[in-house]
Amino acid sequence: MKRLFTFFAAMCVLVATSWAETCGLNQTANTDMHIHVIVGGRTFVATLADNETSEAFVALLPLSVTMNELNGNEKYHYLSSSLPTNSYAPGTIQAGDLMLYGNNCIVLFYETFSSAYSYTRIGSIDDPSGLASALGSGNVTVRFESAATGNLSTKEHREAVQSVKVLRDGQVLIVRDGKEYNVNGQMRK
Repeated sequence: MKRLFTFFAAMCVLVATSWAETCGLNQTANTDMHIHVIVGGRTFVATLADNETSEAFVALLPLSVTMNELNGNEKYHYLSSSLPTNSYAPGTIQAGDLMLYGNNCIVLFYETFSSAYSYTRIGSIDDPSGLASALGSGNVTVRFESAATGNLSTKEHREAVQSVKVLRDGQVLIVRDGKEYNVNGQMRK
């Protein structure tokens, strides 16, 4: 009787798991989100933080902005809309950090230094080698885009999208080239 109960329980778990996967209900948070940061012909890959701020930032992409120079260690740009915040004082800013100051100022740091200011983490550039020279000493145009769309223009991206799916849990999937991507540009496995 105990074996029969164990078998029945295992089957219930298997069926429930399969049903949840089919319906897209057991999605786990993907902490491996990436974007491209393009400056003067150089492309840097950034890993995004697993938070509401980075999700809201990704929703703005692709985004080209003029970033202003400040203090010889950072570039900043004020967005026209606010992003969610969860600020903290990191103590040390690392070269390559992408942060939000206040609720609408994106900041890209290209030097490492100590700071008492509070920021909300958006992410950081995986390898900031050459970032300072790419950004230069003055104001600069920086393009942020989903790593999944690569260098496609907005028009090319729209033309490449084959369909859009909405799952029962409300998750939106974009089908492009036969592959499914979430709205953050992550390919669905």
